[in-house]
Amino acid sequence: MAYSKHPLLLAAAVAHGVLSLGHTTKGMDQFKHASLNTLPSKLRGAITAGWYEGSVFFAIMGILNYKWSQTGLVDSADKAIASLITTLLLGAGSYYYKTGDKPTCFLLTLVSILQGIGARNASL
Repeated sequence: MAYSKHPLLLAAAVAHGVLSLGHTTKGMDQFKHASLNTLPSKLRGAITAGWYEGSVFFAIMGILNYKWSQTGLVDSADKAIASLITTLLLGAGSYYYKTGDKPTCFLLTLVSILQGIGARNASL
């Protein structure tokens, strides 16, 4: 592994990889719930596809954070993406809190803080 100029973004990369795996595992468990079979087929399909899209999104963010750990955030597009993912993680965490899933809230909030501070420190 190459030297990381921005270790917080390297940590965010690892965290996003863990989120991707955890998100997939949680989805596989939730898809076993009998109530999903009562939903219309198109809705059930959208839920399932969307869940796995979320897992791939976390993997993509892990790869992007790894790149940023090497290069820093070099332009306004990088900064906008980092700001959006930080906001998304924090917003999703608050939604999980409101719906009673405090462990997921805590994890997403922690990763959003790591992402935000890492991005701020890596802005060129």
